[in-house]
Formats: sequence, structure tokens, C-alpha cells
Amino acid sequence: MKQLTTQQIDQLFEFTKKHLVEHYDVQVELVDHLANAIEDLWKQNPNILFEDALQTEFKKFGVFGFTGLVEQKQAALKNHYWKIIKKEFINFFSVPKVILTVVMFYVLFQFYSNPKSFLYNYDLLIRFGFIALTLGVYIYQRVKTSKNKKFLVNSIANYLYGLPIFALFYLRTNLSVNSDPSLFKIVLSSVFTQILILFFLILYTKIIPLLKYEINQTELNFSKL
Repeated sequence: MKQLTTQQIDQLFEFTKKHLVEHYDVQVELVDHLANAIEDLWKQNPNILFEDALQTEFKKFGVFGFTGLVEQKQAALKNHYWKIIKKEFINFFSVPKVILTVVMFYVLFQFYSNPKSFLYNYDLLIRFGFIALTLGVYIYQRVKTSKNKKFLVNSIANYLYGLPIFALFYLRTNLSVNSDPSLFKIVLSSVFTQILILFFLILYTKIIPLLKYEINQTELNFSKL
């Protein structure tokens, strides 16, 4: 039975890159799929040229080529991590963490209710400090992962690392209270600030360690190929 040569396998990798598949783990999966499909075609007709067999299999992916598959995998991976985040959020409203949640809301409510408080007056500085810290972590992770092969989990990590930056800008722009805040504005600012703080806690204590572990495992597994 005809089998693909090493050169043809390399061609398949180049083919996936040419069609905008940048993540190495997805490339490997597609190359394996294409290689098996081409060899199956050769079982039926050994005279089919490699290029013709490749085009035959590629057409099966539809007009958008590999893009649909990549987007599907990204969506599935994002959904996986959001489920973890959702589960951790729910945990904060169960005993005994609910006590911490209530205390946190009370502190934030008092903070936004008192325009003369020290924290209130340095609100802008504190929030932009958080932005600078988060942005620093985000850039560090991008630089660190760019030195190695790109994996799908890396792109999801960059997406999650960047979320607090946008959340902080939104909070600063839309939820700042004035010198005479209404009860509604105080409650709204307290709730959104608390959600952001909980998100930070979940991201840096649960999600980032999990992402680092899964990135290391992925790199280890594919370094053997």
C-alpha cells in the first residue's frame, strides 16, 4: 500500500499554514487527518497524484476551508474555561465563601458611599494600577509563549489574560460615582467592582495555574513528535 513520504508530510504542514492554521497542535491534527484520508484514497486508486488527492480532501472542508474547524475548536476551548470560571463564581455564593462575598460587598458599598474616603479619592490611581499590573502579566505571557510553537491553548490564554484590562477600563469609564452618588449608582458600582475582584481572584488563583499546566503538558506532548 502506498504511504506518504516525509517530504509529503512536510508539504501537508506547509499546506495547513498556507490556509491560515497557525496553531501547531491543530496543524498536527489536520495533517494526521489528511494523511489518513489520502492513503485511503490510494487504497482505492493508487494512481491518484498526491496533489489531486490533497485537493479532493481539502474540498470536503467546504468554502471556508480549515477556518471553520479552527473557530469551532477555539469556541469549544473558550467554553471549557468559562464553565470553570462560572463554577468558581458559584462557589463564592456557597458556605463558607458567601460570608466573604457579603463582607466584600459591604466594604465596597461603604467605599462608594463615602466620597471623602482615602480609597475613594485615589480610585483612579488604584484602578490604573490594576490595569498596569494586568497589562504587565499579559505582555509577559505573550512574550514568553511567542518563543515557542503556537498552540491553541496559548491563544485562549492570551484571550483570558486580556479580559481584566477591558473590564477595568469599562469600570473606570462607566461606573465611577460622583461627589453626590445615588443609591442605585452606589449599588451598581459595588456589584460590578465585586464581580471584577472575584474574576481577578478566580483568574489568578485557578485559571492561570491551570492554563500554565495545560500549556506545559501540550508542549511536552508535541515535543515528542
